Amino acid sequence: MKPISFLDFRPLPGDLVEWTVSAETGAAAMRAPIDPVPLSYNQELHLRSAIAARRLGASGNPWIGASFDIEGGVDLNSLGLAFAVWMRRHEALRSGFRDRDDTIERFTLSADDVDLRQEEASRFTSSELLHDHLDRRFASGTNPFSWPPLVLGVVSRETRSTVFVALDHVAGDGYSLALAVWELQTSYEAFLEGQVPVLPETGSFLELCLAERARGAEISATDPAVGAWREFIRACGGTSPTFPLDLGVTAGDAWPQSVYTRLIVGADEAQAFEEICEGAGSGMFAGILACMAISIHELTGQLEFRTVTPMQTRRQSNWRHAMGWFVTCSPLSFSLAGAGSFADILNRAQLSVNSALRLARVPALRIVELLGDEFRITRRDLFSMVSFTDYRTFPGAGRHDEWNASTMGRVTEADDSHVWISRQHDGLHISIRHPDTPTAGVVLEEYAQLIGTLLAHEARGANCPLASDAVGWTRRSA
Repeated sequence: MKPISFLDFRPLPGDLVEWTVSAETGAAAMRAPIDPVPLSYNQELHLRSAIAARRLGASGNPWIGASFDIEGGVDLNSLGLAFAVWMRRHEALRSGFRDRDDTIERFTLSADDVDLRQEEASRFTSSELLHDHLDRRFASGTNPFSWPPLVLGVVSRETRSTVFVALDHVAGDGYSLALAVWELQTSYEAFLEGQVPVLPETGSFLELCLAERARGAEISATDPAVGAWREFIRACGGTSPTFPLDLGVTAGDAWPQSVYTRLIVGADEAQAFEEICEGAGSGMFAGILACMAISIHELTGQLEFRTVTPMQTRRQSNWRHAMGWFVTCSPLSFSLAGAGSFADILNRAQLSVNSALRLARVPALRIVELLGDEFRITRRDLFSMVSFTDYRTFPGAGRHDEWNASTMGRVTEADDSHVWISRQHDGLHISIRHPDTPTAGVVLEEYAQLIGTLLAHEARGANCPLASDAVGWTRRSA
């Protein structure tokens, strides 16, 4: 599963076919009554931000998407059935929203109300023209206040076809996209053989919304979780952490966004590194964070490592295969001061991960509400983050390469950077969304190279000493 930028999504030309909801389904959405289930905290912030952006004439729907390939020319009937089953199975895809004078209403269609219509094919003879068309189509078709905020389709060719979905974040997260690839491919292959797809039970995202709001209502400004966030925010100067390297961005400026990607270590080294971390009583994510912190120290001399990480909230087993925005955020913070070896830092990183896991049980945006004026938003990107996903554990992971599966995001503007580390069958990959400044490419290449050097070195069991007086130990011991 390759995380890419939409800039890199350039399918070969072919016949473009989309599916949209039928007129009857559209009418059902128009008359659907208000659903009393509250918005999740993420949904509320996202939708209110979309309203504010619309009033300012700015873009307000940074869509996310996924794609995968099918061998040969696509069977349109089978793919249409797969799309329909997918939408009917997931409440998050059947929920829509209405903006009523600053009150956001939810409505939810029943599965029986959902029918899709296959649109006429459009032939594209140029990848560039196809890319430009999809750019406009994904932006216009994922409006969260126009149900469904989905674009579903395929570029059909004789030898190999490319299926795609794009959706507003209000209907799903990155985990959901990887699930969607597997579910749609599984359903398509079943229908192609004249069979009914066998799929696992899928829980209700709306149940998560109810549970999250109930949990949020239980806490107050004196809750220990709020105190932990308060301490973290104060350490960041009253705001959220920024990317720790200078990428050449002046405060207040936003640049077109780009995504830096590379393989940092291969499969064997990744496996050896994981075993080293586990042998020390830690996990791989903590080990990666330790390498990132040391790399930052190498480049800047900083001893304090602070970032935010997204955490899954799919705690019920039946949520594991559900579409929806099952994500909160937690702070990560540890120091390199006084550390004598990688093992010391690894232990500190793991303690920070353990704390983040505990804090993930309290909705982060509820904590932001309770912090009030103690927390200031100082830039366009709310925070800089580090995410880790092991895609080998997802359903269908063994066929990701065969399917040419990828997740993608819309290209917008940025004034800060986010880091995604993904474990694939061929090793560990790093993707960094960043402002496309002249400085960024050089800085990020050096940063990624240092992380990879450390990972490879520690995979050999080096546990190299950390110099207490100077930067540069990584290169001396590598």
